[in-house]
Amino acid sequence: MGNVQSGATLTRTTGALDSFISELGGDIIYEKSLGSARFLKTIKCRHKNGYLVVKVFIKPDPGVTLRSYTRRLKVEREELLNIVNVYNYQSFVETDKAGYIIRQWIASNLYDRISTRPFLSTIEKKWITFQVLTGLRDARNRKISHGDIKSENILVTSWNWVYLSDFALYKPVYLPLDDPSDFSFFFDTSGRRTCYIAPERFFTASSNPEITAKKSRLAMEDNEGKRDGKITEAMDCFSVGCVIAELFLEGAPLFTLSQLFKYRDGEYNVDAPLNAIEDEEVRKMIKQMISLDPSERPTFDSLLHTTRGKVFPECFFSFLHNYVSSVNELPTPPPFVGTATTATPNTAAVSSSNTRPVALHNGSSSGSSETLPSDSDHRLERLWADFESVEPYITAVTVENPSMDVKVDYTSSASTARPFQDVLPIELHIPNRDSKLTGVLQPAPRATMDGPALIILALVSANLRNCSLPSSKLRALDIFLALCPHLTDEAKLDRMVPYLIELLHDDAAPVRMAAIRTLVQVLMLVTVITPSNAAIFSEYIIPNIKYLVQDPEVSVRCTYAQCLVQIADTAVRYLEMGQALKAHGSFKLLAEAQEYDIAHYEVSYDASMQDLQNNIQEHLSALLMDPSSIVKRAVLHDISYLCIFLRKQTNDVILSHMITYLNDRDWLLRLAFFESIVDVAACAGGRSLEEYILPLMIQALSDVEETVVAKVLTALTSLCELGLFQKMRIWELMSATLGFLYHPNNWIRQGAAAFIASAAKHLPASDVWCILYPSLRHFLKSDIAVIDEQSLLMALKPPLPRQIFDGAVQWAQKADKASFWRGPKRASNRTESPKASVTSIRRTGTSITRNMSEEDEAHVSKLQQLGMTTNEEPKLLAMREYILKLANALSSFASRSSLEPDTDKYLKVTGDIELTKLGVVPQTVFLKANTSDYGIRTSKSSRRSTVTESFARSPLLSPQSNRFSVDTTPSNVPFEDLRRRLATINGSASSLSVAQIARTPSSPLAIPPSVISGTPLSPTEEKAERPVSPTESVISNTNSTSFRPLSRMQVGSIDTQKAAPAIGSSKTNALGLLDSHTHIRTETSPERSDRSSLSVSQTLRPAAITIRPRVPSLAPISSYDGQDPAISNLLENLYLDNNRELQNDFGPKIHEGPVRRRNPVRHSFVSRDGNAKKMETTLIAHLSSHSDVVNGLAVSPDHMFFVSASDDKTVKVWDTGRLERNVTSKPRHTYGQHHAKVKAVCMLESAHCFASAADDGSLHIVRVHVTQGGTLPKYNKLQVIREHRVENVGEYVTSMVHYNTDASSNLVYATTHSVITILDLRTMRVLQSMENPRHFGPIICMCLDRKRSWILVGTSTGVLSLWDRRFGLLLKSWHVGVASTGRSVRIHQCVIHPSKGRGKWVMVTVEASKKAVNLSSSILVEVWDIEKSILVETFVVRRPSSFSQDGVIDEPHELTGVDADMSPSAAIDALVRSRQAGEEVDKRSLSGPSQLISSPSPDVRAITVGMEFGGHSFAHRSDFADLSMDSTSSRNLWKGFMITGSEDRKIRLWDLGKIERSSVLCGLDAEQERPAYSSLTTDTACTHLETWPTTGSSAQSNRPQQRMSLITHTQQDLLKSHQDVITALVCIDSPFRCGIVSGDRAGVIKVWRVDAGES
Repeated sequence: MGNVQSGATLTRTTGALDSFISELGGDIIYEKSLGSARFLKTIKCRHKNGYLVVKVFIKPDPGVTLRSYTRRLKVEREELLNIVNVYNYQSFVETDKAGYIIRQWIASNLYDRISTRPFLSTIEKKWITFQVLTGLRDARNRKISHGDIKSENILVTSWNWVYLSDFALYKPVYLPLDDPSDFSFFFDTSGRRTCYIAPERFFTASSNPEITAKKSRLAMEDNEGKRDGKITEAMDCFSVGCVIAELFLEGAPLFTLSQLFKYRDGEYNVDAPLNAIEDEEVRKMIKQMISLDPSERPTFDSLLHTTRGKVFPECFFSFLHNYVSSVNELPTPPPFVGTATTATPNTAAVSSSNTRPVALHNGSSSGSSETLPSDSDHRLERLWADFESVEPYITAVTVENPSMDVKVDYTSSASTARPFQDVLPIELHIPNRDSKLTGVLQPAPRATMDGPALIILALVSANLRNCSLPSSKLRALDIFLALCPHLTDEAKLDRMVPYLIELLHDDAAPVRMAAIRTLVQVLMLVTVITPSNAAIFSEYIIPNIKYLVQDPEVSVRCTYAQCLVQIADTAVRYLEMGQALKAHGSFKLLAEAQEYDIAHYEVSYDASMQDLQNNIQEHLSALLMDPSSIVKRAVLHDISYLCIFLRKQTNDVILSHMITYLNDRDWLLRLAFFESIVDVAACAGGRSLEEYILPLMIQALSDVEETVVAKVLTALTSLCELGLFQKMRIWELMSATLGFLYHPNNWIRQGAAAFIASAAKHLPASDVWCILYPSLRHFLKSDIAVIDEQSLLMALKPPLPRQIFDGAVQWAQKADKASFWRGPKRASNRTESPKASVTSIRRTGTSITRNMSEEDEAHVSKLQQLGMTTNEEPKLLAMREYILKLANALSSFASRSSLEPDTDKYLKVTGDIELTKLGVVPQTVFLKANTSDYGIRTSKSSRRSTVTESFARSPLLSPQSNRFSVDTTPSNVPFEDLRRRLATINGSASSLSVAQIARTPSSPLAIPPSVISGTPLSPTEEKAERPVSPTESVISNTNSTSFRPLSRMQVGSIDTQKAAPAIGSSKTNALGLLDSHTHIRTETSPERSDRSSLSVSQTLRPAAITIRPRVPSLAPISSYDGQDPAISNLLENLYLDNNRELQNDFGPKIHEGPVRRRNPVRHSFVSRDGNAKKMETTLIAHLSSHSDVVNGLAVSPDHMFFVSASDDKTVKVWDTGRLERNVTSKPRHTYGQHHAKVKAVCMLESAHCFASAADDGSLHIVRVHVTQGGTLPKYNKLQVIREHRVENVGEYVTSMVHYNTDASSNLVYATTHSVITILDLRTMRVLQSMENPRHFGPIICMCLDRKRSWILVGTSTGVLSLWDRRFGLLLKSWHVGVASTGRSVRIHQCVIHPSKGRGKWVMVTVEASKKAVNLSSSILVEVWDIEKSILVETFVVRRPSSFSQDGVIDEPHELTGVDADMSPSAAIDALVRSRQAGEEVDKRSLSGPSQLISSPSPDVRAITVGMEFGGHSFAHRSDFADLSMDSTSSRNLWKGFMITGSEDRKIRLWDLGKIERSSVLCGLDAEQERPAYSSLTTDTACTHLETWPTTGSSAQSNRPQQRMSLITHTQQDLLKSHQDVITALVCIDSPFRCGIVSGDRAGVIKVWRVDAGES
């Protein structure tokens, strides 16, 4: 190959290399090209067994054969097979186009490894060098040379094992000196111009004629496979010397090609670059290897021999190389692994003859559920088992005292280790090795430089990443710790800690536990840090361990809790070492500091310390509140150091949480509390001890567990010895503890004696002998000379026998019937001093038989049978108070244990309290809310929160565990006893309180309305909708008139102006399922921290329920009728929270009515005499932003903006403030998220939100963020807060109305599929769905009454349908428009009459018959009384017509509506008949005398009504409908108005009180006369007429207009009037009164201002 062809004569194709790879078969896939070599193209390929490297020789001529090369390569492969540091090609393939040599891909070569972190240490560089020399020596012994040694051809694994690769027998030996192109072609693969080739391999024709002749002869003979010379060992030695120099010079090459040429000529000196190598022996070795004279270069064998013990440690030769290579050897394949398929020559399958560097694989098998051990597991097992024999060889150079630039004399305040109690120091588990970790408990020599241990560490850590068995990882951690004494501190932090941090996220809990322990132990062993590691805790350790406090495994959290003290202590030590480095100036001296962030140099010690304290405090708080008592005990184990560490926060953080542990049922936790309380009290201060700790300790003296009592006495003794008690406290404690001297438990007796002896030392001698001793003497057999513990114990009388003590406790448990236990009555007029209480002990008497009841006597006789004599009676009297307290505690504890065997387990997990077992009748309280599951979906995030999360997350206690059956029979458990028991139930606070019940932030209500459900809730039914119980069980059936004002609003309520609602009561009992809340809210919760606490027991009152419609300021917010203010406050806050949740999404509540930016003069259109003034309409704005028909307009409640919806797929927001000054034609916002034609829009009541619906079925609720600041409001982004989609394909919303109730925000919408739906926007739950008969046609319009009790819908076929919303019933349906056309007509709009009919008259705009447009009159609006289905009023336009004689209008008469066909078939029949009738009319009209283009029909397409034009009582509100018709108020001069927009492009204002005042506001031609308005009225009906004057009656009209005048008028008309059908109308009352906004079919929106001119 290369020996025959010269680089100058070869041309290389750079064609698509993947086409060559495809020749190797489908198994091998081209990945990418490596490097830029020209001779052999190097390609990385993918194979099912891993990555491959393929080198391609592209044949210059298909006739070239490579057989001899293939033969020699195979021979070479066989020769090199057993050399552990050689990894040559595994497979060879020749095709017509190219030759391929293939080996496995290894990720890193030496060139890459030199510049990869962690950078190689000196020992690792020597280890790599040693392996390279060993590999070449072994190859040379087999008569094989390499020929192309360079750093890219030395492969390095992650554990620093070296493989020599790419032996180059096919490359030329000699290169022409005067032509560097051959060097570039064959050897400079990287393009760096680095040269590793020996100088003697370059020749010139003059100095080396024999080489020139041989090369010419080979070229002429074309002898394939012949070489131009032989690679000598000296040539390879030179190349290796260059590689070793590059390795020790941190990647700087020794020679470039030009430098080598100079070196060959003696013009270049290598001493200067080599002087950078610190090790003199290494320098000497390199110089010897790169000697210009080949004969002076050593052989590899002699080189290894001479450097043994000098450059390379002895252990490399004697042990390490053989051992690591044996560990690398793969075990025999297990029998169940599939046999390899035989490789065919064409598929280039990887040969299995050399399988050492197989990619590390995870041994998990897809077919097996168990994890199979991987190769890494076997290697780690081997290392662990052999470690005892490995350790002697890896002992590094050690020094007694660690050397750092500065010495830090740091003494830890953390307590010394206690064997068998602490997790640290770790005991190692390694076969045949001492389990003690050297250098922990006693100072030991420390490693000063990295030794061979680093090589073992790299081997362990590389395999640790790839092993699959947890046991292997645990063994690796043991090896890590055993290696620690032999590693430098920097190696521990840089090479070991990252692997330990990674294991903190392991799947196996034992591995995570061991990783925590090992990490802390390694960090503790470090005594010297470098500037780069000064901030390791704040930047790396703390952020990576903070998740451990939330670990799912108790054991992991427990381990972390035990290590927390050492973490804090070590972190402080590191901080002080870093500070010492700064003070010493090491940061600036070291070059390392420049790559270290300068910012850290500026951070002060105090700031760093504060950060550390905050982090530890955060972790400690989480652990102190852990659900598991084991974790809490682990924290308490060494709490004293943390008290010192946190200083001022001891009371707030530690003590406040610890106190709650005394309510825990786990006596071991209570015991741990008293074990640690002395240290905490010493740190917390005297006030905390006096006010909090001591009362709890006195209470704990009657604990049911005697071990705890003994521990309390020990703690009291310690506190007394520290001198923390005042004298009065000592007397108080003395009276409480003297009785314990008779206690049958030895530990308690000894504790009491120790306390009394300790207390006596802190009292004056006079008090001791005059007050204490006379009382103490009763307990002693004889006098004692000195009061100390030993004397007291020796002189004590025998204790009360255990059986008598137990009998007395049982007697005391029935103390309510026994007079003995009530004791002698003390004088109530004075409080007894502590001293007097001690004195009173000796006056208690000696007989117990005084004033006994019969039952007492029976118990005494039982005790006497047990062996009680007169000697025991005074002992019983002395212990009477203690025994009574103990009996009460036992009763309470026993009842808790028997009734709630698993309370400890389930209270913390699920939060369920089984009230029935406590004998409680629960009261169900209904908040006024809908019965939804309170899941709220927003566009940004899914915010579903289920009411009963506990059922989904935890196992149930029992099938009945969550059922609270309501029992009305009297309970045998006293109610006050319940209070006491609930107060002592274990929890994270001293008593469970309802105020602490947490709700997820998305849940608007804390009390779920699911309590109405009468069905038991099983886990499977949890997600299903719960049926509401029948109405009878909910509606009040008593006429209760007792209203009590609710308590005043609490801090935290959002609406301080709100009137206090009243409460209505009822006697109805509700039976149902009560769901308790799952989360216990912490005391520091931000949401409810300012509210009063409320215990569970206070909520359990007799039940009373009422639900009634909301009447402003009178309706109750809940059904609770009790007198407890705490419960009232709680319910009120929950109710307000419901509204607060709404406010978060929908924004603050907006008042109705326009915001006045100015105070314009208010115009009245009615003069004092009632005559009409001329209406003058001014066009304010012409808005042409929409490009298609405007389908709807809606105004915000405060008239700050209005929105328009269009078929151009947008909704636009227009600012009314811009209509007065700076009038602009651009919208403030354009909402385009529908991506379909927007068909309907409406505003939400009392909110800056609109609902829009498009014809793809989408419905969006969008909030407009607008704030009033300055002269003009500020608009922020639009926010989609809710999304909904109708069910069926092709169905979409055509009409929407919104209204609020106390508990919900309801949107009523109607669709093209005739479905009416009520949707609660808070929860996005469909509350009600009603289906209008489908054959009535799609619903076009809809209106609701003021009380929201009925819904009226109009359809495309002219049918009005009346629905009862409350019961979802279709009451009636009838046709409209039949009177005028004789057939069904389309309904466009329907609204409630603003002034007549008391809310039961509805105005319906109907379509005039298109076939009868030339008739003299058209009915525009029909007014129907929906209660009687009677047509009561019509609005008619009468046009001049040549066809009608005078256009006489019939006298109006009452007309009953034609009932709509209820069957689909009849409806279809009627439709066909009406179509036929329409066709006949059409034919008759076509046969008329002359056909002119008809004028547009006056059909009303848009309508808006109101009470007073210019006020703000308009639109779809009908609150004014109940006003009396005969009121004489001035407002009633306007009895309502109606504004219509029609197909003839006119806007008409109809005065419903006086029809003569009506007028056409716009759309009149310039010269057109105004119409006249009149009414025809009978007793039962009324017709309102608009009469147009006959065309041509004016004399002027006969005279043609001047051309310019005509053009001017036409232009003005084009600008002013609408040029297309008016499709939407709305009134605005800001920034000026009497504003109208209209939109038309062309997408144009116009804003008009109506003023009253002179008549």
